[in-house]
Amino acid sequence: ICNTIKQCLFLNVKLSIPFGEGDVRLLVRKLRMLSFYACNLMTRTKSSSGKMCVEVIQNEHSCTVGVGESSIELVFGSFDNLLPKIPTTYDSRAKQAVNTFFEMQGKEYSEFPQIVDYYFAKTLAPAVVVSSNAELISNVVYAIGKCTGVHSIPGINGGEYKMMKSLYDPSDTPNLREDILKKGRGSFCAVELICLSEDAQLCVREIIEDSPSMTAFSSSNSALYKEGLFFAVYVKGEITPELRSRASIILS
Repeated sequence: ICNTIKQCLFLNVKLSIPFGEGDVRLLVRKLRMLSFYACNLMTRTKSSSGKMCVEVIQNEHSCTVGVGESSIELVFGSFDNLLPKIPTTYDSRAKQAVNTFFEMQGKEYSEFPQIVDYYFAKTLAPAVVVSSNAELISNVVYAIGKCTGVHSIPGINGGEYKMMKSLYDPSDTPNLREDILKKGRGSFCAVELICLSEDAQLCVREIIEDSPSMTAFSSSNSALYKEGLFFAVYVKGEITPELRSRASIILS
């Protein structure tokens, strides 16, 4: 939030939300979503004193983010995604990708626009769309990849193509981690993953996690960070709990 508003000298944040139990990743994900809306409100709020107050209040069915006299009401979607009660897409690239995808599908998906908006804001790092519809997944990657500044890597078979090198692999072993890094650190990149078995789903679970992907000799400088990454995963058969827990949204 502080990086968004350069002129803000003093920021007061008041949170009135349940913090949950167990997996802290869910809380971090929620806080990133709340900061997305707070930042958008802050960019439209003027403060002559250099002071701003962000207030978040959650009740059973909704959540309100307020900055000064401006506020936005959010509702909960699948996977506890926070969605604006009045549908709003902020990023022009997200609007383009969503329109292209909806046209290709011949139908609309209510939560998908917000996931794409979160992706371009790097709120979801990474964004992960899962489906048992192979054509839908291909269309998602195509639509995202058409946007300016977005690379795409289609057709990666999770059961056959290495996600990253192991300690004993030759240095020239092809792998997805290095394929992504070659696009440029922090670049936007949409990746199509094809999982034809449960084993394949297990193979991709680390690459789609929200933590950096590192090999045995990785340093913080060589790690694959997930900001800017969009994974569209086709699953044949049942979606495993491990993959489901990493999904931003599941589309049918």
